[in-house]
Amino acid sequence: MKNTDCLVEVIRAISELHIPYMVVGAYSSNAYGLSRSTNDADIVIQYREGCLRELGRMVGGDFVVDPQMTLEVRTGSVRNVLRYRPTGFEIELFRLTDDPHDQARFERRRNVLLPALNVEVILPTAEDVVVQKLRWQRDKDLADVRVVLEIQRARLDWNYIRHWTDCHQTTHLLDRLLKDLSS
Repeated sequence: MKNTDCLVEVIRAISELHIPYMVVGAYSSNAYGLSRSTNDADIVIQYREGCLRELGRMVGGDFVVDPQMTLEVRTGSVRNVLRYRPTGFEIELFRLTDDPHDQARFERRRNVLLPALNVEVILPTAEDVVVQKLRWQRDKDLADVRVVLEIQRARLDWNYIRHWTDCHQTTHLLDRLLKDLSS
């Protein structure tokens, strides 16, 4: 099973278990920009007690859910890792937080045909991809933002983006990327 097949299998199981979710990370920025390779997948789930155990049972023995949660300091999110044993491919399952932007982007999520997977999945909006990746501030995330801005610029809700970048104190990063694109 290829890594993309693993992700499709996990999304199918999450959907069948009626766990609200959205695919984030590189897969979401690829949908609004240009594809880049990635070594893992990221999904935000609306966690409920026992859902990870149910998910582990549904996807079967080739997958293992690490019961140990890890905390991501920058955004305060908690995650568990689901690993496909034959290849080591990891799917990070981030729990939806009560952070105002986390809640807003989850409410705004939408169904999108994801060409890399050839299936319809639930993704954040392009604006929320920009805002969240600016929050992470890693080089690869800023590169993703640059590409999304290049391709989606005319269609973006700039008031929404600026509201959240002001809240997260990342407007300077956004302005720097926009300036670079204008040069």
